[in-house]
Amino acid sequence: MATGLWHHWCSSGDRAFVERLWPTVERALEWVLTMRRSDGTILWAEEIDDRPWDYALLTGSSSIRHSLRCGVALATVLGVDQPVWTAAADRLDVLINDHPEAFEPKERWAMDWYYPVLSGSLTGEAAKSRLAESWDVFAMEGKGIRCVSDEPWITASETAEASLAFAAIGDPTTATDLLAWIGVHRLGDGSYYTGIVYPGQQRFPVDERTSYTAAAVILAADAITGATPGSRVFIPHEPDG
Repeated sequence: MATGLWHHWCSSGDRAFVERLWPTVERALEWVLTMRRSDGTILWAEEIDDRPWDYALLTGSSSIRHSLRCGVALATVLGVDQPVWTAAADRLDVLINDHPEAFEPKERWAMDWYYPVLSGSLTGEAAKSRLAESWDVFAMEGKGIRCVSDEPWITASETAEASLAFAAIGDPTTATDLLAWIGVHRLGDGSYYTGIVYPGQQRFPVDERTSYTAAAVILAADAITGATPGSRVFIPHEPDG
């Protein structure tokens, strides 16, 4: 909610819409923080009977960190102080940068590779090093980013999100290449197949096209080109109000 509303504000300057949805953002982030443990990690999910899961994820925590920053930026627009959100995001940054052992190990998934960079938690040389160190694990040259390291399954959404991460570290060349590589996923109506398995080029899931894939491609293209004010949701990393 927070990141989506921040993107809308950056793109439109529609303060009335921000004011209308602010209570929803506030409740959403406050609920997220009910899942926070004493060490600052935030549990991944909760069962329908209110029982929380017992671990935190690096990808999820990176996304939450970015959402909290966007929530703080929205609060600034409205003249509201949110020190608890800032402190929670600051603590997540420390954990993501210095204590990766705090999160459930999910190194097989590409999202755990690039999300700390995409979210803005890792910046500068640390961000560049992280993307470089696992490039050969997840990237299939000329095809895109594997969803998981041990399967030749290229997913358009992961590739577009990785493109965003490279754009965020100031590498538009790699970011542009990644988007170009998934051109084979694109249909005539502009939608994208979710994934292609190589070398046979089977579409998997069969003929699936999703809105989240389309959204990732749009965000990446905008981040690379700076075509709209919404591009600053990820570049620069920090929402600047």
